[in-house]
Amino acid sequence: MTARSSEKTFAAGRGTPTLRVELELAHDVQAPALARAEIAQCCRELELGGSLCQSLILLVSEVVSNAVRHSSGDPDAPVGLAASFGERTIRVTVTDAGEGFTPRPRDPARTHDGYGLYLLDKVANRWGVQSRGDTKVWFELPRKG
Repeated sequence: MTARSSEKTFAAGRGTPTLRVELELAHDVQAPALARAEIAQCCRELELGGSLCQSLILLVSEVVSNAVRHSSGDPDAPVGLAASFGERTIRVTVTDAGEGFTPRPRDPARTHDGYGLYLLDKVANRWGVQSRGDTKVWFELPRKG
């Protein structure tokens, strides 16, 4: 099951639309696809395109996939996604019920996995992990290239 809430506003005097979307996704293999579809819809609504939208969808897919695949939390607990499209910055936070982790560099000897955080590190302007009873992985991209 997916729950969605959104709020679209326009920055005062500038006409730049901002958007905040929150999703509650089932902790299953469909979660990344649903998250990608929602972010793609946001890109269309805000007329964001090209490499920014592609990068955003890629990173959302990776972070939600990691939450589904690696969370140590209750498998019945949902995965949360919050995306804020501000005037200058897009910030995405993915939350799962896990107990957190310490990011490690990708092991180059492992060719079949370990690329999610590597991509996050290479593409996002900033990113991090917060563990306070749950796990939040967040990242930011500049809204304008």
